[in-house]
Amino acid sequence: MSAPIRSVTAADLRQWTSDARVPGQPPELSDLGSLLIASGYLTPTARGTLVRRASLNLPLPSPSNGYSELRRVQRSILHAEKYLDTTVLPGLVVPIVRSRLAALNRRREDAHRAVVVAKGVMPSGTRAVRRERRENVYLEIDEREQLFSGLLCTPVPNRPTGARKAGTDVFDKFVGVVGQVGGRGPRRQVEEMAAQVFGPDAVAAGTSSRGASFADGYETLLFVAGHYYDRIRANPAWLSDHFEMQRVQVNLHAELAEIASDIVALRALRVDLDQARHNGGFDAGFIAHIEARENALRPVWSELVDRVHAFSEIAATVESAASELRLLDEFDRASTIDARIDHLLSRSGDRELGADHTRRLSQQVRSGEEQLRVYRDVLQGNIAQLGPGVQRELGQRYEP
Repeated sequence: MSAPIRSVTAADLRQWTSDARVPGQPPELSDLGSLLIASGYLTPTARGTLVRRASLNLPLPSPSNGYSELRRVQRSILHAEKYLDTTVLPGLVVPIVRSRLAALNRRREDAHRAVVVAKGVMPSGTRAVRRERRENVYLEIDEREQLFSGLLCTPVPNRPTGARKAGTDVFDKFVGVVGQVGGRGPRRQVEEMAAQVFGPDAVAAGTSSRGASFADGYETLLFVAGHYYDRIRANPAWLSDHFEMQRVQVNLHAELAEIASDIVALRALRVDLDQARHNGGFDAGFIAHIEARENALRPVWSELVDRVHAFSEIAATVESAASELRLLDEFDRASTIDARIDHLLSRSGDRELGADHTRRLSQQVRSGEEQLRVYRDVLQGNIAQLGPGVQRELGQRYEP
């Protein structure tokens, strides 16, 4: 089983985004986490609709193989198309690549149907559609199309575990063709070509000690935010009565969706600014203006890093609290046993031993409950870090 990302500092996050890499082999993002990150590509209205559906536990689309596999299929499609368009391939290889590309496109189309027109997710009857529109929980067809486009861009790590699924059979077909042709030279040539066409996942093998890598720092920060969102939601302590007030105070679905929206917008600005710098680099005044605008964006990136760090702190707090809750559960079970012992001992006239047990257990329970109160206070501070108006530490540059 993949190990989760350890507890981190804001400096760790900055380093990870700079390297576009996180340590270890973190698990895949959940389908809901992927959907909320993909909602960063939607309009504010559509994003709010998706968040409401998630908050109300209404059905949401989910392809059979999950959204991480969809992203890998998309990555393989792009690599295959690139090499068919730009590389001179041997005659025997071209039909294999095209056949593989057609199969990948069919898999992507299956996922597209699961998101856009799947039965049982969005209502199809006129009255049901009108009701969901009134309740602001209905995603229109064009919004679902935009959501699918966003899902093709959700972060997935380049790592060896499970990552070669999309390219394994094409690699086998390549080897089979080479076997028919014969000769060691062609085998090496086609194996190299297969590794290039479906490259990032295939060549990642043997690099697990370096952690999971991403396309850039923006994708890294998106993944880390989704990772900690998943850890918080999966933790029984977060769902317990002890943190009911904190759950009311913060909507994790909305926080992740808004973080994703801001990261997507900042990344788009980075692309546009770089393009403007490239096109107008001959003008010193224009370059100075671009640099001034980049400096103006520095607080935005710092705030995003701190908001994701607040997610990690919430995850760490509820995971520590979960240990205390497990101890309290054990104390509760022990209390039931002690009550039975006390009852039995009282019948024989020996009450003091049972009383000692009860006092000791009560002290342990009070200690555990006091510790949970501390965790609630800490969690309150973590949640406050998600909001605006917090003093942020600025990095050297706003982009990873």
